[in-house]
Amino acid sequence: MPGESRLPGESRLPGESRLPGESRLPRQPRPGPRPVGPAGSRGQVVRTVRARERGGARPGGYNPALDGIRALAVLCVLVFHMDSLPGGYLGVDVFFVLSGFLITGQLLAERDRTGGVSLARFYLRRAYRLMPAFWLLALVGLTAVVLLGFGSAGERSEFLHSLAASMLYVNNYFQVVSQSTGAGWLGHTWSLSLEEQFYLLWPLALLALCRRPSLARRLPLVLLGGVAAVVLWRDVLIAFGASGTRTYFALDTRADALLVGCALAAWLRAARRGVAGLDGADGADGADGEGAAALVWQRRLNRVKAVLPVVGPAALVLLAVATVTAPNGWGPRPTSLSYGGYTVVALLAGVVILALEQGTTSWLFRVLAARPLAWLGRISYGLYLWHFPVVAHWGHGLTGALGRWPAILAVAAISVALAAASYYLVERPIQRRRPAGPRRGQPNVSPHRRPAATSAVTGAGVRAEDRSADTRVREAC
Repeated sequence: MPGESRLPGESRLPGESRLPGESRLPRQPRPGPRPVGPAGSRGQVVRTVRARERGGARPGGYNPALDGIRALAVLCVLVFHMDSLPGGYLGVDVFFVLSGFLITGQLLAERDRTGGVSLARFYLRRAYRLMPAFWLLALVGLTAVVLLGFGSAGERSEFLHSLAASMLYVNNYFQVVSQSTGAGWLGHTWSLSLEEQFYLLWPLALLALCRRPSLARRLPLVLLGGVAAVVLWRDVLIAFGASGTRTYFALDTRADALLVGCALAAWLRAARRGVAGLDGADGADGADGEGAAALVWQRRLNRVKAVLPVVGPAALVLLAVATVTAPNGWGPRPTSLSYGGYTVVALLAGVVILALEQGTTSWLFRVLAARPLAWLGRISYGLYLWHFPVVAHWGHGLTGALGRWPAILAVAAISVALAAASYYLVERPIQRRRPAGPRRGQPNVSPHRRPAATSAVTGAGVRAEDRSADTRVREAC
């Protein structure tokens, strides 16, 4: 949400590398001067250039345009809470897609690089990323509502109940039972609870899928099957009388957006490995099932890339239309969004992300990667957290004094100031103190487990890209 996208986070794709046993090439040296000789830099550069010419997946690195998408999404949510954009809450769906995309990319990159995934370090990264800003908000709210006595006794009770649900990361199901704004402080943390539930379960599920070669080769399709299963489950619940509130807030009925992002990350990873198979020195990948599957995914991506300059902007326009026309997503009766609409929104967001990952020279990329938008995207997690109490406590008064749109600008300015303070004074300093993982090149798996071989495209480049992926997802929310 404002997710593993730091609601988001810095946006880069995972590196590309092969699974254990797929490559006969020796492990490449650490980044630095390339060796001179027949297998030196010239051959590696030629293969890399050929891979790019064949239209393989974007190799990774920081993508400021994804931060721009985060910025637009959180601004839509802010304007929605100011009662001025009926479907602005769909910005949360964009956060879900980004979270699935970034988290899955990180997990797959680590598995390709080391042969395994350290769940302890994954959960530690999540805690260092998400908890400091949330606890700052909770502490300020606790001080204002409970210690200083702002608000009525009923509001204090409401705040404490909502705080307990948010601390346990079950606020989304708490909203299903009894909708609450948390005395104007914590009503929006339901989305954080939903994402934390996903972060807890998804790494385990992904590792289980990757242990089955037949499923690992078809991982993008398997995940799209999961999207279809969520849509079907939502329809079944509605048929048995589930409310719109139930289908809006619960993980089991909203996981389709997260899984769309997961499937996109798995597709791009498979496509990058297909490029490596085309250009590897030994051609081993083309001879086995996994390599052949990777080539298929890479060719499918090449076909899609031809239309991305058109469908990417079109998808963004349709998302903008949805924010203006979408009905209220929760209530006693399900809406059109519950009947597949959430999934359509997630697929549109996935198309935009794919276009930004593959079309880094397009006008859409340049617009969304503009520095002001990219900066706003970097602090969007804090902006998501702080805009809600600002709207709840000052939005109505500012609207009456200034008018609707001047009030929205004032609320946005106050929220951005609080988010920037949180980011630079709390979140980043704590991130810098996070315990480091194993040094690059040291696998995080047992000695008897064989680490993944380095990519045939460029061994040093893979490590650099993985470094980028780790940095990005560390700040993703």
